Amino acid sequence: MNFLIDKIGPVAIFCMITRTLAVYGIEYIKPTLVWIVTTIVVSLVLVFTIYPVGIFLTTRLNPIPFVKKTLKIGLFAAATNSSAATLPLNTKTCTEELGCSKEISSFVLPTGMTINMNGTTAMHMIAITFIATAAGIDIKPSTLAIAAFLSICTAMGTPAIPVAGTTMVYVVMTGLGMSSELCMIGYSLVLAMNYLPGMAVITLNVIGDAATNVIVSFKEKVLNKDVYYK
Repeated sequence: MNFLIDKIGPVAIFCMITRTLAVYGIEYIKPTLVWIVTTIVVSLVLVFTIYPVGIFLTTRLNPIPFVKKTLKIGLFAAATNSSAATLPLNTKTCTEELGCSKEISSFVLPTGMTINMNGTTAMHMIAITFIATAAGIDIKPSTLAIAAFLSICTAMGTPAIPVAGTTMVYVVMTGLGMSSELCMIGYSLVLAMNYLPGMAVITLNVIGDAATNVIVSFKEKVLNKDVYYK
C-alpha cells in the first residue's frame, strides 16, 4: 500500500490535474489558489491571536515570551512537516525555556501530538468548502455542522506524519456523500497543492501543543515563571 501511495499516487494525481485543465481550462485552478491562501492566512491568524489570547486569559501571563520562544518550533515543524519529528524540540523548549514541568510535558505533548489537531481540523473545513464549491454543491449550515464534527473526529485519529491530515479529508468527504467525479478532482487538487498550506497547518498544531502545555503547567502550579520570562 505504501508503495502504491508513494510511487503511483503522484502520477495518478498528475494525470487527474492534466485532464482537469484540458476539460475545464485554467479557470478551474483559481479556486485552488484561494484555498491555499485562505488556509495559510487562517492558520497564521490562529497562531498569533487565539493561542496568545488563550494563554493570557487563562494564566494572566504575558504571551509575548511564548510567541518568541515557540517561533523556532513552528519553523522546524514547517520544515519537517511532521509533528512527531518536532516533538523533541517542542519538549526541550517547553521545559527549558517556557518553564513547564517535565512530568506534565511528557504527557501533554505526546498526547497533543496525536489528538490536538487544531490546524488539521481548520484545514479540513476549508478544504471541504473548497471542494464542494468547485463541484457546484450547495453548502448549508447543517452540512458545515456535520463537516465540523467529522473533521474533529478524523483529526483526532490522524497520525503525526506528513500529508496524513490531507489524506483524511477523503474520510470527511465520504461522510458527507461527496463522491462525484468533480469532488474527486477537487480532492486531487488539494492533495497536489497541499505543501504550503500543510506547512502552516503543522505550525498551528505544534504551537497549540506548547500553548496547552503552558496552561496545564500553570493550572497545576508547577510552571516556573522565572524561566518563562527569562
